[in-house]
Parts: sequence; structure tokens; C-alpha cells
Amino acid sequence: MIDNPNIGTYAFTVQPFTEDFTGRISWSHLGNVLLRCAQLHADSHNFGFGPMSRERLSWVFSRLSLKFDRRPATGEVFRVSTWATDVQRGFTTRLFQVTDSEGSSYGWGHSIWALMHLDTRQPDDMQRLLGNGFRDVLVPTVGFPITGQPRMRVRGTEPIATRTVHYTDLDVNGHLNSIRSIDMLLDLFPKEHFLDNGLQRIDMAYAHECFFGDELAFLCDEFLPDGEGSQHSYNLEMRRADGQAAVRAHLAFKA
Repeated sequence: MIDNPNIGTYAFTVQPFTEDFTGRISWSHLGNVLLRCAQLHADSHNFGFGPMSRERLSWVFSRLSLKFDRRPATGEVFRVSTWATDVQRGFTTRLFQVTDSEGSSYGWGHSIWALMHLDTRQPDDMQRLLGNGFRDVLVPTVGFPITGQPRMRVRGTEPIATRTVHYTDLDVNGHLNSIRSIDMLLDLFPKEHFLDNGLQRIDMAYAHECFFGDELAFLCDEFLPDGEGSQHSYNLEMRRADGQAAVRAHLAFKA
């Protein structure tokens, strides 16, 4: 990335027990590292959870897209660069680039966050942050490798699996952890799908909260490759017992 004081860069090493069976950092550990970097970057510019909570405001994680050609393996050093790039309709976009020690790219992340007032539980005016210098932190970015999420609605109505939200699924707020929901979706597939960096892109859209004891139904539409270089992909939905979609997702595997 271009040297810019508004871009935060953080170094990590893939530690033992953070990998999946391929010997590379698991998708969930990778996701948690990205969220940790987002927190560190926001804190360094006074827009982290501490200063925000004093104003009765909070960031709400809305969407996440990950596109990786490969993931770092055990013992490898990798660097995460992150920055906020724009604000639209009360949402802000945060980008990530993950590189190896030589600066070559492993992959990219694209996330969208909303600003919520803790008392009303409703979206708050992003201009409150813009007036306090948030605009000065933005790094406009052109030509980013992730351009947006595909359409992720599922046509099917019969679940392929069900699951109850348990203790280990919860975050510090008592909600289903956003990264844990990625693990739940990946567990629907056989391990052969993940060999040789088989999974190349994950898109997640978080719609409704889930809590301890909630029953979730998993629905899936499969899309077969239709030409050379195309991908074998799936639209997935985690649906609550009340029929609301808690999470919509799209997974793209090498064909």
C-alpha cells in the first residue's frame, strides 16, 4: 500500500493451533485478525469502541467479503493493512489488504459498518463523526479487487441442516459471533472442498441478531460452473425460527 498515515498496518505470525487441516490460518482466525486490525486502526484515530461508547454510539458490522488466492501457513509472517475509504447513507466502508513478508498479496477484505445509537438501537447520523474529523481519515480507493457482493438470496425452502446457538457461538454482547457464523457455514461442506486453496471467496451479509438457544435452519442453492475459469459457488442462508434471515452468504470455490 502507499505510505499514508491514515492506513494502519499490523504484523502477525500464524501461530500453531490457529490453522485448519491444510496447515494454513483458518478462515475464522483470519476474520478475527481483520476485525482486530479494524479495532486498532479505529482506536488510533479516536473512533474506536471506547470513545464511541462514551457518546452512546457503536459500530455495527454489516457486511464482509474476503477474496484470497492463498492464506499464510504456520509460522509465516503476514501483514494486514486497513483503512476507511468512504461514507454512504450512514454506512462506512473499511478495506483490508493482507500481504506476505515480501509485500506480495495473499488476499483482500471489504467490510461495511453502520453507526448505531446504543439507547435507541437505531442507525445514527454519520455526519456526527464527519464533523469531528472522520472525513479526514478516509482514504479514497479506486480499483479495489473486491467490487461488491453478489446477489445472495436462496430460492430453496427446505433446510439442509439445523443448529442451535450455543455458549461458544456468542460474542461479548451475547449475540451470535459474526465470525463464528462463517465456521457454521463452512462446516456444511466436506473437507475436499478446502484442499489446495479451494475456497477463494466468502461474502457475508448480517441481517438479524441471534441469541443463545436460537434454532437456526441452513438453506442452500448450488451454482455449477458454466465455463472455463468459472467457479463452483453456493448461496446460503441462516434462518431463524421466526423465518427471518439472520445471515446471507455466498461461497465461491475453484471449479
